[in-house]
Amino acid sequence: MVSPPNPNQSDSSLKQSLEAGLAALKQKDYQSAIALLESVTQTAANQPSGIRAQMGLVAAYKATANVKGAIALCRSLAKSPNPQVKTWADRALKELTPPRPPKPPANKPKSAETPPETGFVAFDAATKSPKQTPGGDGLRPASLRPTADKKTGFLPLEQTVEPGNAKSQPISPPPPPPTPPIRPTSEGGHGGTAPTETAPDTAEISDENSSASPTDIPGVASPDTYQLTWREAGRTAKIPRPLKPLKLLEFRIQAVASAIALFFLARFVLQFLLTNTNSLLVQLYIFSRLPIFAPIQLFYRDPTPFVQMVFGLLLASSPWLIDALLKLFCGIETLRGSVLSKHSKEASRVLRSYCTKQNMPVPVLKLLPLNVPVAFSYGCLPRFARIAVSRGLLEQLTDEEIATIFARELGHISHWDFAPMSLALLVIQIPYLIYWQVAHWQERLCDLMTIEFLRSAVKFVAAAISAISYGIYKLLRWPMLWVSRRRVYFSDRTAAEITGNPNGLTRALAKIAIGVAGNIEQQKQTSFFLESFDLLLPVGVGQAVTLGSAALHAPLEQILLWDVSNQERNWLTVNGAHPLLGERLKLLALYAQFWKLETELDLANAGVPEQPRKGKLSLFKSILEFKDSKLFLQGAPFFGIPMSLAIVGVLWLIGGIFSRTSIWQLDWLWGDRSIIWGCLPIGFSIGTLMRINYFFPDIIPRETASPSLPEILSNPESLPLDAEPVRLEGQLLGRSGMSNWLGQDLILQTATGLVRLHYVSRFGYIGSLWPFLFKETTRPSDLIGTSVVATGWLRRGATVAIDLESLRSQGGRVSDSGHPIWSAILAFAAAFWGAYIIIQGPR
Repeated sequence: MVSPPNPNQSDSSLKQSLEAGLAALKQKDYQSAIALLESVTQTAANQPSGIRAQMGLVAAYKATANVKGAIALCRSLAKSPNPQVKTWADRALKELTPPRPPKPPANKPKSAETPPETGFVAFDAATKSPKQTPGGDGLRPASLRPTADKKTGFLPLEQTVEPGNAKSQPISPPPPPPTPPIRPTSEGGHGGTAPTETAPDTAEISDENSSASPTDIPGVASPDTYQLTWREAGRTAKIPRPLKPLKLLEFRIQAVASAIALFFLARFVLQFLLTNTNSLLVQLYIFSRLPIFAPIQLFYRDPTPFVQMVFGLLLASSPWLIDALLKLFCGIETLRGSVLSKHSKEASRVLRSYCTKQNMPVPVLKLLPLNVPVAFSYGCLPRFARIAVSRGLLEQLTDEEIATIFARELGHISHWDFAPMSLALLVIQIPYLIYWQVAHWQERLCDLMTIEFLRSAVKFVAAAISAISYGIYKLLRWPMLWVSRRRVYFSDRTAAEITGNPNGLTRALAKIAIGVAGNIEQQKQTSFFLESFDLLLPVGVGQAVTLGSAALHAPLEQILLWDVSNQERNWLTVNGAHPLLGERLKLLALYAQFWKLETELDLANAGVPEQPRKGKLSLFKSILEFKDSKLFLQGAPFFGIPMSLAIVGVLWLIGGIFSRTSIWQLDWLWGDRSIIWGCLPIGFSIGTLMRINYFFPDIIPRETASPSLPEILSNPESLPLDAEPVRLEGQLLGRSGMSNWLGQDLILQTATGLVRLHYVSRFGYIGSLWPFLFKETTRPSDLIGTSVVATGWLRRGATVAIDLESLRSQGGRVSDSGHPIWSAILAFAAAFWGAYIIIQGPR
C-alpha cells in the first residue's frame, strides 16, 4: 500500500532545492543554479519559494546572456500582488530593457565607439550630479570627508575641533551584519548606487556578482544580509513648476487658536495645583495645629492675570530664553557663515536668496555641539528668528541635504508657525525642567544624608514632584500637537519648492531618523534634550527610535508600508507631534513625480487604494459598519463617552413620559443634569471593558512569537488592537535613577532594531514611586544596561511599542507589569464614579 505524500517532506525538499540553487548562484555555478531553481519554479510557481526561485533565475539568465528569459520572468513577476516583488521586477526589467537610442544626424556618420546592444546600458558619467568631482564627493572638499561611507552617505563622526567648539564624541550607526555586503551592480544604476534598497531579495542583476541569499523572503528583507544604500535620485535643473498655493491664513488662525487653548489649559492646571495645595495644607494644619501648614492666601486668587503676564513674557523673550536654555544645557554657539559654507555652500545661497526674495532678515545661525543630527527654528519675530543645527547634522548630511533642512526651517519662519511653537516649547519646558532637575538633585541630596528615614522621605517627595511634573509636561503638549503635525507638511513642501530637490529632503529626513536612533543606541538612553525639544525637531523621536534603527536592516519602503497604506493611520497619530514619516516621504515622492524626477523611494504609488463605495450609505448603515470595524473597538473607551449621551437621551425621554402620567417615581429623570455627568464616565467604563479582552489576550509561552523588527513593521493592516503576544530578547536601554521610575524611557535593543516598552507597576504609580511599601523592589530602571527577555503585547500604531507583562534579566531578576489589572481597575473606578454622581443628584 502506497502511503500518501507528506506535505512537510515536500516543503522540506523544495526548501533544500531553493537553498542549493541560490548557493550555486552565489558561487557562480550558473548551470547548476538554473537547473535547481527551474525545478522549484515548476513545482511552486506562486508560492514564496517559487517567487524567490524566479528572482534567482533572473540573475542566472542574465549572467548566461539569456536576456530574453530574464525579461520574460521579470514581466511575470511584475504582475505579482506583492508590492515589493513588483517593485523589484519593474526595476530589474528597466535595467534589462535599455531605452531606444536616438537616431544619429543624417550628415554625421555613426560613431565607431558606439557600444554594442547587450541589453544593459553602461553608466553615463554625465548623469552624475554636476557637483561631484574626482577629488571628493563634490558636496564639500574631499579633505573634509576622507573616510565617507559611499554606500550610506554617512561619515564616521570623528572629533572635530573648531575654534571655540567643544570636542564631540564620535557616533556611528550600529555595526553592519557579520555577513559581507553584496556589492552594487555597477557604479551606475540610479544615481550611482545599486537599487538594492527596495529589492525584496538580494539576487542582484549584475555580471560581476550575481548572488542571492537563501535567507531572504520576498516582501521582507533579511536583516542578516541587507545593506542600506541610497539611490541618489536627482533634482530639478531649473526653477520647478509651482504647486498650488498653501492656505496659510486658515493655518495661522488655527495656530493662534491652539496657543489660546494652551493658555486656558495652563491656567486650569495652575489653578488645580494651587487649590489642591491649599486643601492639603488645611488638612495638615487641622491635624498638626502647626502654623507652618497654614494655607497660603495668595493661592486663592484668580491666576488668570499671572498666566497672561507669563505667556506674554515668554513669547516676547523666547529667542533669548531658548538661547539661554541651550547655552546652559547644550553649550550652543554661533554658527559662522564660513563654517556653514565649508559644509554646504548651497545652504548659504538658499539662506541669502530666499530671505532677499521674502524681504526678511537672514536668521541668526546657531551651532549645537551634539553628534545627533537635529535642526530647528525658534523666536518671536522673523527679525529675531534663529535656526539651530547640530554638528552631527552638518557632518552626516551632504551639501544638498543640508540645504533642504535649512529650507525647511526657513519655511517655518516665513509661515510664522515658529512663534507659537516657541511659546509652547517654553511653557512645557517649565514642568519638564522641574521633572529633570528634581530627579537629578535628589540623588546628590540623599548622598549627603545619613538618616535613612530622611532619605526615604526626600526620595518620596522628590519622586512625587518629578512624576507630577512629567505628567503636566505630557498634558501641556496636547493643544499644540495638531499644529505641530500640520506645520511639518507645509515646511516639507516649502523646502522642496525652494530647492527643487524633494529627493534630497527625503534622504535628509531618513538620515536624521537613522542618526537619532544611532545616538540613542550609543548613549544607551533618550537624552533629555531630544525629549524636551521633540516638538521642534524635523523627525519625531518616537518614530525615529524604531524606524531609524530598522532602516539599517530592511528597505525603507518595506518598513514605511504601514505609514502609507493603513486605512486607520490618521486616527492613530492624534497623540504625536509629527505626522507619519512614510506619509511625508510619499508626498515628497509625489512632488518629484510632478516635476518629472526619478524618486528616491518608491512610495508615490505605494499603499492600498480605498475601495469605492457602492452608492451612498445611509447614516444608520454607516454607523453599523463602523460599529463592526476594528477601529471602533480600538477607540471603544472614547467612543463610549458620546454613546452614553444616547443613553441619557433615553432616560430623559422615559422621565418625560412618566412625568405626564400618574407614575411619579421616575419623573425625576426628566432634565436631571447629573445623569449626563454620571453617564460620561460610565460610557468610558463600558468601552474599556469591551476592549480589554481583545487588548490583552492570554500569553501562552509555546505560542508566543519572537518576530524581527522588519517583520513587525511590514504588516500594513495591523492596529494596536491586534495585540500579538511576543517574547523578545535584547539589551534594556533607558535613563537611570528617579527620572525613569515611571518607565518614561524604556527601550529594548534587539538584533534588528529598537522597540519602546510601556510599563505600569502592579501597584500603580505609588508602587513605581515607592515600591518598598509593597515589597516590589525591582523596577525596570533597575535592569537598565542588562540583557533581558521582554514578554508582553505588541502594539503597532503610529509608533511601535510593547505593553510589558514582565521583564526578566539573565540573573533571574523579574519586573512584572500590570497593564490588564489597571485597565480593569480604571474601568470599574469610572463606573463607580459615574454611579456616585448620579446618586448625589443635581447640586
